[in-house]
Amino acid sequence: MINHKNFILVLLFCVITATLGCSSLGMNTIPLDKLKAKYADSESEIIQIDDMNIHYKDEGQGPVLILLHGVCASLHTWDGWVERLKDRYRILRLDIPGFGLTGPPPDPSLNTKDGAVSLFEKIVDEMKLEKFYLAGNSLGGYISWNYALKHPEKVEKLILIDSVGFPQPLPGIIAFASFPTIRPFARYVYPRFLVDGAVEEVFGDKSKVTDKLKDRYFELAMREGNKGGSVDVFTEFRRMCNNEKLSEGIKDLKPPTLVMWGTKDIWTPFDTSFPKWKQELPTAKFIQYEGAGHTPMEELPDETARDADLFLSGKM
Repeated sequence: MINHKNFILVLLFCVITATLGCSSLGMNTIPLDKLKAKYADSESEIIQIDDMNIHYKDEGQGPVLILLHGVCASLHTWDGWVERLKDRYRILRLDIPGFGLTGPPPDPSLNTKDGAVSLFEKIVDEMKLEKFYLAGNSLGGYISWNYALKHPEKVEKLILIDSVGFPQPLPGIIAFASFPTIRPFARYVYPRFLVDGAVEEVFGDKSKVTDKLKDRYFELAMREGNKGGSVDVFTEFRRMCNNEKLSEGIKDLKPPTLVMWGTKDIWTPFDTSFPKWKQELPTAKFIQYEGAGHTPMEELPDETARDADLFLSGKM
């Protein structure tokens, strides 16, 4: 039965659907070839794992540094780091299934912690990587620290940026799209204003949110299957966001760890999440970036890449 709150949400969704065009609603899809022409380049490669063509880039020379992006994002969120660090590191970054050019996984169970870590294990094995540095933001941070917990012998150093790790409220777009009565619609309708709003939410300095940036986030979300893939990820977030076992294992992390956070992050809130990481992992190093939001590596590439290099090179 639909209660009053559910009815209002469905009615609101119907009103939006009736007043906006198909393009603004995100009801269309963008062909993969067209997206590749715009968002892939000569460094783009494909690795086939579990019936998926996972898009990744392999750039630079030196010790291996793997970068995992967050929810709703793509490997492009690391462009600033790659530009600044590829002369000192071999940088591998990938589009996590459900996002970017990779597209959705055939099995939604890959969105669970165990499924995501297992997939990353297969990628590492396929690439024949023995030891490496690992950095992750948001969802990518969650995958990173859980992988490091399971394979401390492979992760030489770990960088976590505004990482999921503790129970918290759901960010707006995730809460809305994963709501049970909205979920079936959200698999096919992904309004542009919701995506644009989410991009603005993850930046502390709104002046850095360009039309080009908004276009990238929205257009990659329009890849065939990505709307449904995102909803599957959001649904898993909803399931685990209040799970007290979410942080299980953080205190047992072995690799030297650097935790970075934007002070204006409202997706993994700075005021509550950052102190919990300090309490649970006191051996780590911590840096906060005043005025930055949920993706400081994208918002402040100079400062964050510099600090990452100092940590990885042993100068911090």
